[in-house]
Amino acid sequence: MATDTIQRSPRTAPARRGAQPAPRTRPVTAPRHTRPVRPAGSRPGGSRSAGSRSAGSRSRSRSPRMPFILLLVGLLGGALVSLLVISTTLAQGAFRITNLQQQNANLARQEQTLTNEVAQAGNPAVIAKEAEQLGMRPNPWLGFIDPQTGKIIVGKPSRAEAAINVPGYTP
Repeated sequence: MATDTIQRSPRTAPARRGAQPAPRTRPVTAPRHTRPVRPAGSRPGGSRSAGSRSAGSRSRSRSPRMPFILLLVGLLGGALVSLLVISTTLAQGAFRITNLQQQNANLARQEQTLTNEVAQAGNPAVIAKEAEQLGMRPNPWLGFIDPQTGKIIVGKPSRAEAAINVPGYTP
């Protein structure tokens, strides 16, 4: 008679007295996101061997990711170009604003200078001096128009007429 020997699998250890049975462990496999894509209808323990995989299945597993990666790279590139355009436009606008502010300040200074010159030129003393330089002399016989009668009064004014305060006239 032949002796029957029990062959134990290398995964299971002999049972010890008082020890709980070892929990079953699943075989270690790669995470789902790194596994190759299997064609529809095939099973995990299917009849296909590792050597029968073709290079086409690998490229097929990566091809759905490629458009997404290209889309992300395109969006990132577009965002960077848009940021560059916006930054350049804002810098040009700031430069233009600075130039316009400087022009505005220069024009304000020029306006102030011209206003001062006009005020000085309108001074009666300056006008009299310029008139003398041009050869003009004051008229010794002043003439006034009486608005009520329409008569022109020439010569020395009377005492009542002298009491009238006329700018620029000193009797």
